[in-house]
Amino acid sequence: MSTRLIVPPVGLAVSMDAARTAARADLREDGTSALDAEIEQAIRTYTTEAEGEMSRAVIEQVWRVTLDCFPAAPRGGPGAIPLSKSPLLQVEHVKFYDVDGIQQVLYPQDYEADGESEPGFIVPAPGFAWPATAHRINAVEVQYRCGYGADHTTVPDGIKGFILARVAEHFETGGKPTNEYVRRLLWPYKVYNL
Repeated sequence: MSTRLIVPPVGLAVSMDAARTAARADLREDGTSALDAEIEQAIRTYTTEAEGEMSRAVIEQVWRVTLDCFPAAPRGGPGAIPLSKSPLLQVEHVKFYDVDGIQQVLYPQDYEADGESEPGFIVPAPGFAWPATAHRINAVEVQYRCGYGADHTTVPDGIKGFILARVAEHFETGGKPTNEYVRRLLWPYKVYNL
């Protein structure tokens, strides 16, 4: 099984105004700063750091999981396909190569997505089973959207606090972390992948 980012996040996890304040940037008359490009890059860098620490997506993005076949059902239960990035927003599609080698799209009513569990997963709908696939690598593809939303307005405060603290450190100390405890802001949001 492999997981790949297909559509990266577009929005920022914190507002530029908050990040300019954290960076103590001098503002022009129009409210922008000469450091805006570097501030935006710092926001994206420390958002990626937070995502790695939490095993979670912050801003909406699209990921793809590929498997060589659908998972076998353990002891009569459904074979779950884990979707490692939380929170799960929507499964966009489940595609597979059938036994004749033709790519098919599984109907959404044939599977169920669990976005309450973290990490989320999909299983066959009640009364259904995963179809047989061709014997080939990457025979199954699941594409899904995850994250809190399109921009900073939906991001939890603890995650924003971590990113802003790292932006402040970036501009005060040249990116060297000075507060060893700032990572604790992310602890409540950590997802433990099994």
